[in-house]
Amino acid sequence: MVLKKQLEDLLEFIKNNPQKGVWYADEWETELTSSIPGWLDIVRDPANWPAIEQVQPRGSYHYLCELLLDTVGFELARRWLGSGVQKQADASRRWLEEVENLNAGIWNELTDQMKQYVVNATFKDHPGEPFESLHRLGPDLHRLDREQYFRLPGGVTPFVFPITGYVPSVEISQLRLIVKSAGDAEYLKHIDDMIAQREKACQLPFSQQFAWRIPYALTRDERELIARLMDKARQSGFIPAALPQIFLSFEAPPLFVAYPELEDEEDQEEEGVIEPQVPRNRRRGRPETISIEEVLGCYIPNPQIILYARGLRWYTRRKGLDEELLRTVVIVHEIGHWVIHLLPKRGVPEWPLELYKLTEEDVHEGWAQLITWWVAKEAGGEIEQTFEKLNESQSAPYYVYERFKDKGVRSVMASLERLRQLRWPARIEDWERFIG
Repeated sequence: MVLKKQLEDLLEFIKNNPQKGVWYADEWETELTSSIPGWLDIVRDPANWPAIEQVQPRGSYHYLCELLLDTVGFELARRWLGSGVQKQADASRRWLEEVENLNAGIWNELTDQMKQYVVNATFKDHPGEPFESLHRLGPDLHRLDREQYFRLPGGVTPFVFPITGYVPSVEISQLRLIVKSAGDAEYLKHIDDMIAQREKACQLPFSQQFAWRIPYALTRDERELIARLMDKARQSGFIPAALPQIFLSFEAPPLFVAYPELEDEEDQEEEGVIEPQVPRNRRRGRPETISIEEVLGCYIPNPQIILYARGLRWYTRRKGLDEELLRTVVIVHEIGHWVIHLLPKRGVPEWPLELYKLTEEDVHEGWAQLITWWVAKEAGGEIEQTFEKLNESQSAPYYVYERFKDKGVRSVMASLERLRQLRWPARIEDWERFIG
């Protein structure tokens, strides 16, 4: 009877708190300790979990979930992975992302899907050097005024970060030891391959180490939309994998190389701009369309994604858009290219590189836009509005997706399996035939 009363007191306390403000995990712990004697024993008893799961506080539930997982451990994390309560499932994934919570026994109890998730999260959140330093520097460089950054006299490079090699983070090294101790040869090789990829990326010739590109750290909203995309792919049997490296580039995008006057128009009234000695070709017309890959970002199938900072800024002003929202939509579009090229599925090959490169633009951009439309439509609001506004300037291949909007996601993803197995560069007719 005493134990039942203690459980009821705990549930009532959770239900009615916090009275105001936000309680973080440590504040929940302090309040529970002072108000509910023996609360640790209560939450550690599996018989009490169903009752505790049914009660949500007035706020700060995700912090309470974090505390409960830290208190109970893997048994509760495993239970919550499949929870229909999103904050429980999210807290469980975050708990498993922390390598210090894992050991060989826990690793062997994880599903393949969860193992892949843990590996990806570890490499993303703790990538090692030089990537962690570049991530920290990136936002500060991005905030620099364009004239300060791009218009130094004599073409002097304002930022130099020599890359001397790759050093895995403590978390990556610790995860590798856990996987090795678990005797999991498959994922040990997967981790070693990811380390080798980063070592290779850091072995650039010295002259290439000063390119105007820095690693880009995804925002919380961008990660959420990519997660939604991955959910759709996973429902069709595809396996989540480490994202390609994403870089923010301060070089001139292809459109500005062909039409430098487009960017120059913003600077016509600025003081200190040197008058050009070569007169502009006034007979040359303006581009009728402005494709994403020409000015905003592109997917390179080695693989990596490039975001053009100058193009994003220019297009934002030209169209009256929010730059962060525009960049988010472009990232989803470029991730869409990577999904169709390389996202793995058992029994289905990657798209052979040469055939992928030679595939019709209608197929490439139709796929990327369709995937982006799925995500934007689901998110709604400003994301969907930005997607629609962006489409106003696109060339014909970017509208191909409209032919497939009424097709189910699984049907479309099934057609990708067949396109990857073609022995010739895919045509739009092939895609239409496979979907039926």
